[in-house]
Amino acid sequence: MRTVAILGTKGGTTKTATSHLICLGACLHGVPAAYVLTDPARKVRGEGRPYAVMDGRLPEQLALILDSSSSNLNAWLVLDGGGNRPEFDNEVAKHADLTIIPFRASEEDVDTVAQSLAAIPNALAWPSAWPTNSFAQNAAQYLVDGLSKAHPQRVISPAIPFVNSISDLLASNLASPSTAVRQTARKVFSIVSDYYDTHGTAETPAAAKARRA
Repeated sequence: MRTVAILGTKGGTTKTATSHLICLGACLHGVPAAYVLTDPARKVRGEGRPYAVMDGRLPEQLALILDSSSSNLNAWLVLDGGGNRPEFDNEVAKHADLTIIPFRASEEDVDTVAQSLAAIPNALAWPSAWPTNSFAQNAAQYLVDGLSKAHPQRVISPAIPFVNSISDLLASNLASPSTAVRQTARKVFSIVSDYYDTHGTAETPAAAKARRA
């Protein structure tokens, strides 16, 4: 099982949307995936989705999911971390093969993601819901440049673009995602796959179990 944690202490940085995009993209590429909700303030919505949705809101539930997932080597497990839980983020990152921290085009988001990168040495930052018109992209590029300078090789590129219909992913039933969402999901999963191959820390099931013991 390839385990990816989508973390970050700031709310509203698209952690949940990014998590669902990865799972949807995996399925569109013919790869099994599971989304794990860990935020106790949110409801589990798993109806009409091509990927599994798992409830990891309680520590014992999440531990069970992580322990049992090691037996499925061909699937992806995506942990949606929620927000404002730095200690939780630090602990979950220890159990993930790849940790990603999304951020939007604001100085506040960049300041927060920089703190998370410092706290989680192996984490990568990913610009998300990024402007799609050239003027706004140019205006926001200095944010990416500054973060990349402070944390070389730790900012994922290209950015996840803003998509109007991305709210489809968060609906109670994901019966028929829009074409734009499907296209974005495919690209997002391809990018994550590439970064997993170069930055992931996948272990054998026995090694993973021993580390969590």
